[in-house]
Amino acid sequence: MIGILVVLGFITVSIVSGINKGEGGLLLGIIGILLFVFAVFGFILSYKEMKKRDIYYRFPMIGIITNGIMLILLVIIYILGLY
Repeated sequence: MIGILVVLGFITVSIVSGINKGEGGLLLGIIGILLFVFAVFGFILSYKEMKKRDIYYRFPMIGIITNGIMLILLVIIYILGLY
Protein backbone atom coordinates (compact mmCIF):
# COMPACT_ATOMS: atom_id res chain seq x y z
CA MET A 1 0.00 0.00 0.00
CA ILE A 2 2.80 2.41 0.88
CA GLY A 3 4.64 1.50 -2.33
CA ILE A 4 1.57 2.33 -4.41
CA LEU A 5 1.27 5.66 -2.59
CA VAL A 6 4.92 6.45 -3.34
CA VAL A 7 4.58 5.53 -7.02
CA LEU A 8 1.40 7.58 -7.47
CA GLY A 9 2.94 10.51 -5.59
CA PHE A 10 6.04 10.35 -7.78
CA ILE A 11 3.94 10.34 -10.95
CA THR A 12 1.90 13.29 -9.66
CA VAL A 13 4.98 15.30 -8.69
CA SER A 14 6.58 14.54 -12.07
CA ILE A 15 3.48 15.71 -13.96
CA VAL A 16 3.19 18.91 -11.92
CA SER A 17 6.90 19.62 -12.39
CA GLY A 18 6.58 19.01 -16.13
CA ILE A 19 3.63 21.38 -16.38
CA ASN A 20 5.74 24.05 -14.64
CA LYS A 21 8.64 23.36 -17.04
CA GLY A 22 10.87 21.97 -14.29
CA GLU A 23 10.34 24.90 -11.94
CA GLY A 24 8.30 23.13 -9.28
CA GLY A 25 9.60 25.08 -6.35
CA LEU A 26 10.13 24.22 -2.73
CA LEU A 27 6.79 22.48 -2.23
CA LEU A 28 7.52 19.78 -4.81
CA GLY A 29 10.97 19.29 -3.29
CA ILE A 30 9.48 18.75 0.15
CA ILE A 31 6.93 16.32 -1.29
CA GLY A 32 9.78 14.44 -2.99
CA ILE A 33 11.66 14.11 0.30
CA LEU A 34 8.47 12.90 2.02
CA LEU A 35 8.03 10.30 -0.73
CA PHE A 36 11.59 9.14 -0.04
CA VAL A 37 10.82 8.80 3.68
CA PHE A 38 7.63 6.86 2.89
CA ALA A 39 9.60 4.54 0.59
CA VAL A 40 12.15 3.85 3.35
CA PHE A 41 9.33 3.22 5.83
CA GLY A 42 7.56 0.87 3.40
CA PHE A 43 10.78 -1.00 2.68
CA ILE A 44 11.46 -1.50 6.40
CA LEU A 45 7.91 -2.69 7.07
CA SER A 46 8.06 -5.14 4.16
CA TYR A 47 11.41 -6.46 5.34
CA LYS A 48 10.06 -7.02 8.85
CA GLU A 49 7.04 -8.86 7.42
CA MET A 50 9.33 -11.19 5.45
CA LYS A 51 10.88 -12.40 8.71
CA LYS A 52 7.55 -13.64 10.08
CA ARG A 53 6.52 -17.26 9.76
CA ASP A 54 3.36 -18.68 8.21
CA ILE A 55 2.49 -15.75 5.97
CA TYR A 56 1.97 -15.33 2.26
CA TYR A 57 5.24 -13.87 1.00
CA ARG A 58 3.71 -12.35 -2.13
CA PHE A 59 2.73 -8.97 -0.69
CA PRO A 60 5.86 -8.31 1.40
CA MET A 61 7.94 -9.19 -1.67
CA ILE A 62 5.92 -6.78 -3.82
CA GLY A 63 6.47 -4.13 -1.14
CA ILE A 64 10.21 -4.71 -1.03
CA ILE A 65 10.53 -4.56 -4.81
CA THR A 66 8.29 -1.51 -5.27
CA ASN A 67 9.78 0.50 -2.41
CA GLY A 68 13.32 -0.57 -3.31
CA ILE A 69 12.94 0.58 -6.91
CA MET A 70 11.44 3.88 -5.77
CA LEU A 71 14.27 4.38 -3.27
CA ILE A 72 16.86 3.90 -5.99
CA LEU A 73 14.97 6.19 -8.39
CA LEU A 74 14.52 8.95 -5.81
CA VAL A 75 18.20 8.80 -4.77
CA ILE A 76 19.28 9.08 -8.41
CA ILE A 77 17.00 12.09 -8.93
CA TYR A 78 18.32 13.69 -5.74
CA ILE A 79 21.94 13.18 -6.84
CA LEU A 80 21.20 14.56 -10.31
CA GLY A 81 19.60 17.60 -8.69
CA LEU A 82 22.86 18.43 -6.92
CA TYR A 83 24.58 19.19 -10.23
